[in-house]
Amino acid sequence: MMASAPPARPTRSAVQILTALGALTLIAIIIWIDISTTLWQEMVILAGLAAGLVSFLLTTVFVNRFHQRQLEARWAPVTHMALTSVLHHLADERHSDLSRGVIRPRTLSVPTTEDSASLQRELEKLRQQVLKEQNHLTSILGTWSEFLTSTGDNTDILRSTAELALQLEQVRDAALDAEHQLDVAASTSQARAALAELSNKVASCNDLHAQVIDALQTRLEAHVAR
Repeated sequence: MMASAPPARPTRSAVQILTALGALTLIAIIIWIDISTTLWQEMVILAGLAAGLVSFLLTTVFVNRFHQRQLEARWAPVTHMALTSVLHHLADERHSDLSRGVIRPRTLSVPTTEDSASLQRELEKLRQQVLKEQNHLTSILGTWSEFLTSTGDNTDILRSTAELALQLEQVRDAALDAEHQLDVAASTSQARAALAELSNKVASCNDLHAQVIDALQTRLEAHVAR
């Protein structure tokens, strides 16, 4: 004796019909909200803004940093060569031993003579030395600045080197002012004031030159340690 199973097809059909009706009702509600209100549009706009913000943060915080590290690692030998070249250009060739890594910065000398004619010659010599230093800086910055700014965090080194160039201009201007005071036969106090100002500018320039040398050596040591 076999008992007949309850019919399942009508139940499944009812579920399918209810599901379809529910889906159609949901679609109708969404369409009605989209047509009659701006709620849906505002949600889409907010979602777009949120997605853009998240993409921006991910790009700036993670992707760019990862890409920058890869770039630094790829160009590490050239970066080392560039920093070494800048360091050697700023070193005093007579008092440094580059093969041993002994680096001494070039220094500017303040005129000390009391004789007016000798003082004029020393000021002229100082201006020529300043011009030579400026040519050194122009050459090395023109060669390596674009590469160093694009392959690592070397902007502080380049900024300090550019500040050194500005300090050299201030020394030149102070030397010209001292020469002018001597040419116009100014009083002794005025000439001494101009020479004192020149001495301060030279001292500041020499200090900054030494600081740039130290910063370059520190950066090279850190670069080798990697």
